[in-house]
Order: sequence, then structure tokens, then C-alpha cells
Amino acid sequence: MDVNIDLPNLLIVGAAKSGTTSLHNYLKQHPEIFMTEHKEPHFLINSQIGESRIHNAVLTLDEYKRMFKTKNIYKYKGESSVLYLAFPDFSIKSIKKYLPADVKIIIMLRNPVERAFSGYLHNLRYNPSENLSFEEAIESSEYRYHNQMDITPDTRYLYIGEYYCQVQAFIEKFKENVHIIFYDDYVNNIDLCLDNVFDFLEIEKMKIDTSKRHMQGGWIFKYRFMRDFLIPGNRLKFLIKNILPNRRLRKWLRKRIMNLSTVKSPELSIAMRDKLRNYYREDILNLGRLLDRDLGSWINKN
Repeated sequence: MDVNIDLPNLLIVGAAKSGTTSLHNYLKQHPEIFMTEHKEPHFLINSQIGESRIHNAVLTLDEYKRMFKTKNIYKYKGESSVLYLAFPDFSIKSIKKYLPADVKIIIMLRNPVERAFSGYLHNLRYNPSENLSFEEAIESSEYRYHNQMDITPDTRYLYIGEYYCQVQAFIEKFKENVHIIFYDDYVNNIDLCLDNVFDFLEIEKMKIDTSKRHMQGGWIFKYRFMRDFLIPGNRLKFLIKNILPNRRLRKWLRKRIMNLSTVKSPELSIAMRDKLRNYYREDILNLGRLLDRDLGSWINKN
């Protein structure tokens, strides 16, 4: 019989904006898997990168253990923190220190050009500290990170997509306990990807309801003052909840406010796309050789 472990033996470590939120929630449906309610605690790297950098960070071991307290017995207890991949030296050291030796690691990888722009749009939606154009944010990303001690590593748009050394470090340390998912495969055939995860975890395959979408993008606020007013502390949700007791009316009002306050996300310019392709070219080629995968579509123009 499985023991009721109080620390995770399953991690989704990144990369950010590669489908990790949906995978986290889909795995919750499997009866042999417990995934935490609090996604992205980042406990394993918080003390090293700076405790004020991560929103809702989990800072103590006791607090981290409480996330996994359950009455039921599970074969796997897991959490997802997308910046573990970007900081392999810190996260691997903490994994070795705190977690079971047979911990399973899932890595999700997306075209780093698309990932960088998607990460920027995410911050443009939710992060009041992001007030630059994409071009400006790319140019200043490392300077901002190293000179503003409270800025999130999510703004390191280029660095986060430099997968080769990150993935190599995890494979070297955890070998067959690492499972790679490519975002394109995940989008094109999510059921097959989930079956492959269940094979990797050596648990029974089952049908997962993937109809619900998580962290959908495609929009930004029309005006930054609207974002800065509505997003911190989820003020929109708090405001509506205090105005309307009826849940259905609250949902309608929130949707109405969002429709009036938002517009479709801008497109990535051809010039920036080409610039990013050139930036990542060598890293992508090295990653392809490491994983024995043709990643030419990440580099080549359509």
C-alpha cells in the first residue's frame, strides 16, 4: 500500500506558458494523483531567488508540507511551479534535499519565440510592474531583473526560453524520471499526451475531461489604469462579490466588465519574430540534438 507522503513525488517544473496550468488541473481528475490547490508555490527556489519575487510564494517547509496533507492515499502528490526549470541549479539542489529520490519530473516545452511573447502578454494582463512595449521589455529584461529585487522572474522573457542547459541539467540528475511534453503535441492531441503521462507514471489510463480551458489568453486591457485598478488582489472579483449576492449575476457582470475593458492581444511583429528566432537558433539546435527531436519548425519561417 502506498504511504501517505507529506512531500511531493511529482513535479511539473515548467516552462511557463507551455500548458502547465491545464495539465496540473487535468491530472487532478486521476484518482491516483493529488495535485495541490495552490499552483506555483515555488518553495524549492524562493529563498535563493528572493522571497519577494513570487506572488503567493510558499516560504517555509511546514507551510509546504501542509499543501499535501490529505485524508486519502495517493500514489502521487504533485505541485507545479513553472520557474523551477529556469533555475535548475537551485531547484535540483532543493529537490535532492527535500523530496523523495524517485520523484517524477514533467517538463513542458513551447517554441521559445512564442513563449516569450505569450509570457509578455500574460504580464501585460496581470502584472502592474509590466509597463513597457515588448521590444523594450526584451531589451531591458535582464537589467530589470538584476536591479529590481521585487520583480518577477517571469519578466526574463529571453532567459526563460533558453531550454537546452535547463533540460540537460534535469535529465542528467533524474534520467528516466524526466518526461518531456512538447506544447505542439499537447495542443494537437491532448488525449495521447495524457496517456503518455500515465504510462510514465505507471498508473492506469483513464479518460480526462479536457473541455475546460485554463489561463486562456488572447486579450489585454484597453487601458493600463484598468489593469492596475482591477487586477491587484483580484479587485474585480472582490468588487462584484460585494455588489451582487447572486453567483449567476456576478458571473454576468464580470464578463460584461471584461468585455468593455479589454481588446484582442496584438500580434508579434515579423521583425521581432525574426530577431528572436536568430537569438534562440543555437539553443534550439542543441536542444533538438539532446532530445533527438526535429525542432526546425521553431527556427524556420513559415
